[in-house]
Amino acid sequence: MARLTRDLFVPLLNTGTAASPTWVPIDLSTVFELSFNPQEETYSFICYANDTTEVTSYQPELPQEIVLDNDNPIYTFVKAKMLAFPTGSALNVPVLLAFPDDSTGLPTDGHLWDDAILSPGTINTVDGKLTFTLKLNGEQTLGTVAGIGTSTVTFTPAG
Repeated sequence: MARLTRDLFVPLLNTGTAASPTWVPIDLSTVFELSFNPQEETYSFICYANDTTEVTSYQPELPQEIVLDNDNPIYTFVKAKMLAFPTGSALNVPVLLAFPDDSTGLPTDGHLWDDAILSPGTINTVDGKLTFTLKLNGEQTLGTVAGIGTSTVTFTPAG
């Protein structure tokens, strides 16, 4: 049994283009808390004494807080986005989450959201943190990730 440590769960942002992605890990984050946010609907069928709840969809999101560090490419990328006060599709940022494979323990399981939204949060100079939330919109694409820990991370869709 291998212990799955926090460094094996890696969120990455595409700071390049769709045609030529540059996957950069959110490495100086102090948080990885993927919220599934199930959307539910409750039914009151007359044949049951109690209501019935069903999960109808999900609105997953990944809140982030990163260190204010001008040498960190994610800080530079996110700060520039936030200070431009963008709206609409200007906040679209493809997000790739690498999870450890249960058989190897290596971060090679990939979940890609092409239509994710970078929702700006705060710049807190007292605590030295910049916060934002990655809203994982749309459909995810499953696949494999290679190159975690190197400057060349790639994603290959399954199938």
